[in-house]
Amino acid sequence: MEMCGNVPGTAARLEDTMHCRLTAFRPLYLLLVSLPVLWLLAAGCSRKPAAGRENPPGEDSVAVDSSPPRPGVLTAQDSLLLPRTEPRLLASLKRTACYGRCPVYEVQFYSNGQAIYQGERNVPLHGIYLAFVSDSTINLILEKAYDIGFFGLSDFYPENGEPIADLPQSTTYLNDGRQEKTIVNNHLAPVGLLSFERFLDELAREVAWQPKVE
Repeated sequence: MEMCGNVPGTAARLEDTMHCRLTAFRPLYLLLVSLPVLWLLAAGCSRKPAAGRENPPGEDSVAVDSSPPRPGVLTAQDSLLLPRTEPRLLASLKRTACYGRCPVYEVQFYSNGQAIYQGERNVPLHGIYLAFVSDSTINLILEKAYDIGFFGLSDFYPENGEPIADLPQSTTYLNDGRQEKTIVNNHLAPVGLLSFERFLDELAREVAWQPKVE
């Protein structure tokens, strides 16, 4: 440590005084200069990654799809609603006899595209026929059913009346993998249900049926 004392001469004494003062304040100066550096180092050490759930050992991260399910597509939430046996009966239409020349037949469409037709009376095809329809046809069946609110309709028509025995009766079935419903229509059915029945009639006429080989 340097000692400050009396130095002969005015200029020399002034220089010695300044030197002593600078020497005395040097530790404080170094401390002030080093404080910002120490603060930055401390902040860097205390910074942590954004909080998030860490997967337990052996568990892989799974991406979650938040998009809404497409009509007719089974999701994990559907597994307890209906059996997931494939192929399942997707839609069917059955028309019964009347006291006239009403067509008597049944057509069934399955989720894998398989279709079955059985004609009995007053129809071009008699017996059992098989065919396959495209995925777009399967999706169109579901879209038409959703458009008319099929699952919200009554189970029987007329809702508040008695069936008429000599009228033909149609039975329509739908199973979208989440729920299923059967509607029996004797008469006074809403326009939406009638249009859906006619749509299935048209599909039955357009399909390229092949007779079932025993």
